[in-house]
Amino acid sequence: MKNHENKIAANKRLAELLGWTNIAEVGGALVGTPPAGAAESRGQALVPDWMSDWAAAGLLVVEHRVDLEWSHDGQDVVAIINRSDMYGKFPVLLGDFSTPDEAARAAVVRAVTELVGCS
Repeated sequence: MKNHENKIAANKRLAELLGWTNIAEVGGALVGTPPAGAAESRGQALVPDWMSDWAAAGLLVVEHRVDLEWSHDGQDVVAIINRSDMYGKFPVLLGDFSTPDEAARAAVVRAVTELVGCS
């Protein structure tokens, strides 16, 4: 997921699963109608950039109780969801990303996408 298009696709998929509608890419960012509060946003708002921003991804970590762990061999980072309604490990390879920070956010997005997609 080193390129911008894959980040946009991952953010868009998660936004759709979280209830965003009318999502469009504008100038490299996503805008759409949020699941709640559309009237406050006049029907359109910036979709959070979970793949690139810890301020956005961090909210996912807290809301969906995602833990991160690093493999002993240093090859991947794993997002873990350990809840009464779901348990899963969602690894991503560090080598697929520019930085470990980027890989960790991608693991969080992957885990939440799987969790919400299964609900």
